[in-house]
Amino acid sequence: MVKRAIVVLALGLAACGEDGPKDYLKIAGGGLTFNYRYSQATMVVVGKQVSPLPEGATVTALFDIPGKTERERVERPAMAGKLNYKLESSYLSGIKKGVPLKVTLLLVGKDGKELDRDETQYTSDVDQDQLPSSPLVDPSKPNYVPQLENL
Repeated sequence: MVKRAIVVLALGLAACGEDGPKDYLKIAGGGLTFNYRYSQATMVVVGKQVSPLPEGATVTALFDIPGKTERERVERPAMAGKLNYKLESSYLSGIKKGVPLKVTLLLVGKDGKELDRDETQYTSDVDQDQLPSSPLVDPSKPNYVPQLENL
């Protein structure tokens, strides 16, 4: 009787995973970045594939925009054999110290249905207005010639 109950329980547990949500992607890295060469800030998220992605799917990132309620959407097509997906926001302004910015990583099927979701948030340890507002080097010149007035 006990053996039968264990077998039934094991079969029931094994069947649970078949119809439930499947993990395809996990956030493997990213953060807020500031490029001193161009004096521009962006958010980056790196998604790591943990299960083969369905054909025709799209990897999507939704980035909070400082001071706004709407979110920026960045998409990349899922590709066979690709294990990591780096998605980057457009240039951001108004980043404030200690204010979290949410990032959502989605896998969307070719039918438009959400298949997987992972979320995180990034927080800056400095206000953006404390960073240089002009590039520290002249990006149009070779060898990163410093712009002394911006140092």
